[in-house]
Amino acid sequence: MEAYLDRRSEGWRDRRSKDAPKDHARQPRGQQGCMSATEAFDVLGLKAGAGKQEIRAAHRRLMMKFHPDQGGSTYLAARINEAKEALLGRN
Repeated sequence: MEAYLDRRSEGWRDRRSKDAPKDHARQPRGQQGCMSATEAFDVLGLKAGAGKQEIRAAHRRLMMKFHPDQGGSTYLAARINEAKEALLGRN
């Protein structure tokens, strides 16, 4: 996850959710502004075509590691959640 974010969002390690300016511009994500399936698989560390159970397991594993309550950041948690939603919808 950290390697992906290093490639995608330079300086993410320096950001703190409470210190970040409210008008901080986000990077564009495709035509509709949603995370693509390819990007979502990268975030979750999965290969394209992974099944629902694999997606849920990867989401859970990453959230246990990067959740703000576990010392992670809100940015990472949001990206992980967005990846799951992009692949599974709002199930």
